[in-house]
Amino acid sequence: MPSIGPSEIVVILVILAMLVAIGYVLIVGLARVMHGGATSPKADPAIDALRTRFANGDIDQAEYERLRSVLQRG
Repeated sequence: MPSIGPSEIVVILVILAMLVAIGYVLIVGLARVMHGGATSPKADPAIDALRTRFANGDIDQAEYERLRSVLQRG
């Protein structure tokens, strides 16, 4: 029966580590694609509410821009 030496064990561990890393990258990449991409900004509920008020005609453009700038500063 052939024996496995230290160099073969290192090679096996390196290959295993590469397979785990590739699997991780694939899973994370797939999760990002399914959830709107990696660069999409986090949703801000206050900005979303402001957009809704503007879209409904509750506030005019000047008020929308003023409130948006206030929300984005803080």
